Amino acid sequence: MKRFLVRKIRDLGLAIARLFASDLVDFRTGKKIGRALLLPWRGKIHVIGLENAVQVAFVPQERLTFWKQEIGFTAHPRPDFPHEPRP
Repeated sequence: MKRFLVRKIRDLGLAIARLFASDLVDFRTGKKIGRALLLPWRGKIHVIGLENAVQVAFVPQERLTFWKQEIGFTAHPRPDFPHEPRP
């Protein structure tokens, strides 16, 4: 019963987060990655509600400035090595 209640609270929280979420776009390709709520807190960026794996990168700038940089998201690439079980 406790797991059921925790699961329902989690689902409700994710539904609210997706309601206020914004679209995340891959800054390299321009394709939509998904919807997520971004919350900056204590020097970290919390990504809530996103179902895909993403990488964070600084967006290239025309003019180099260190006081202001944009952060972009890109889809995490698939592993390029084969899955081989250990002997």
